[in-house]
Amino acid sequence: MEIIGDVDCIENKLLNELTEVFSSIRLAGQTEVKDLEKSLEIFKTLRHLIYEEMNQLPHEALILKTTKLLQGEFYPSIQIQWLWNPRQSGNKNEPDLQGLDKGNVICSAEITTSQKPQGEINSRMAVVLQKLSIMPGDKYYVVETEEMERRARAKIVSQNYQINVLRL
Repeated sequence: MEIIGDVDCIENKLLNELTEVFSSIRLAGQTEVKDLEKSLEIFKTLRHLIYEEMNQLPHEALILKTTKLLQGEFYPSIQIQWLWNPRQSGNKNEPDLQGLDKGNVICSAEITTSQKPQGEINSRMAVVLQKLSIMPGDKYYVVETEEMERRARAKIVSQNYQINVLRL
């Protein structure tokens, strides 16, 4: 896991990366296409340029938003050292976000930007919640939609996990 450091600085870095992604999209959109093969080649190139960022940048941004919320509203009087796995690069024993107070883990969070708990996303949610349930500190599962929140709460109750669900 990496130390988060200055959240505002990282948010500016994410904004710059998003600007580059949008620039790639605009550039691809300016290309006039007249046949299927050329259209598909442009599409493949665009997908290659932006696919990973489309998954990772929103995830990173939501981790940072979660960090600000937890620090500001849940742990305002504690000087927390925040650690993260910004590119979903953690191993199976690491959360997306972890807060330390004097070296002790006080919270662990898993963050998802998935919008609907269907199919693989629903299956993955069960695995992630099980993983989170055994992590140290207060536990948070962070989602963006009401559907994901409802499904997560149902899974947590059915398994009797001690996990808080936050919808941001």
